[in-house]
Amino acid sequence: MAKGMWIAPSIPFELLDTYLPKIIDGGLPIELVIKGEVLDKLSFSDFKGFAKRLKDSEIELTVHLPFMDLSLAALDPWIRKVSLLRLFQGMEIASLFEPKVCVFHSGYHQDYHREQKDKWRDIFIEESLSAILSLADELNLTLALENTFEPTPDFMKPIFEAYKNRLYWCFDPGHAKVFSEADELTWFDMLSPFLIEMHCHDNLGKFDDHLALGEGVINFQEIFKAIRKQNKEVFLTVEARSEEAFLKSLSFIQSCLNSDNDR
Repeated sequence: MAKGMWIAPSIPFELLDTYLPKIIDGGLPIELVIKGEVLDKLSFSDFKGFAKRLKDSEIELTVHLPFMDLSLAALDPWIRKVSLLRLFQGMEIASLFEPKVCVFHSGYHQDYHREQKDKWRDIFIEESLSAILSLADELNLTLALENTFEPTPDFMKPIFEAYKNRLYWCFDPGHAKVFSEADELTWFDMLSPFLIEMHCHDNLGKFDDHLALGEGVINFQEIFKAIRKQNKEVFLTVEARSEEAFLKSLSFIQSCLNSDNDR
């Protein structure tokens, strides 16, 4: 396996109790997904208890911060404010778990923001990210922005350049394939200098199917070939919808990373 590489299943917080014994037995890291409804349901003390259990079990992890319905650079200031407050709440809870990386979405949507995308990006860079990264510094969190509905990698590149060495990229090839105007390899080529994590799931090119790797049309072989040439740590998170899909994806990734074909 490539130096510094790890492979983790994505585990929704509400399923942590269910899967914790298997996680401990398997000795795998995880990506813990913290949703808004979980933040409302559990107390700060509850989260501290879960964090202690994971630490005592020596489980390393990344965190996926809340994203549903959030619009971090919304053109409406009220929507922007409440979205940031929810994200900040998630960041404060995430810090209890001492994650390697915290992944988040910008909330950009083509249908809403296409005609004012430059204004949206200015707000995101100058206002939203300034506040987000200031809190990340206070909490000692490393943040990775995931590509979701952003149209092209060159649209996102100035965002990363504005906060070089403070903001990193979580590459989602599945999103690139179905939601963007550029293919997954173009995304990788342009933004790989900022890469710290990748979300691994496949699709057939039309919907965000979250298939096991190898069951769709995404060119993961070339992506992993390129990743192996990166002399830095990359966190791989498998966003599978079943244990079987995770194990199949795990085998696929290990085969790609251990291949001698491109040496």
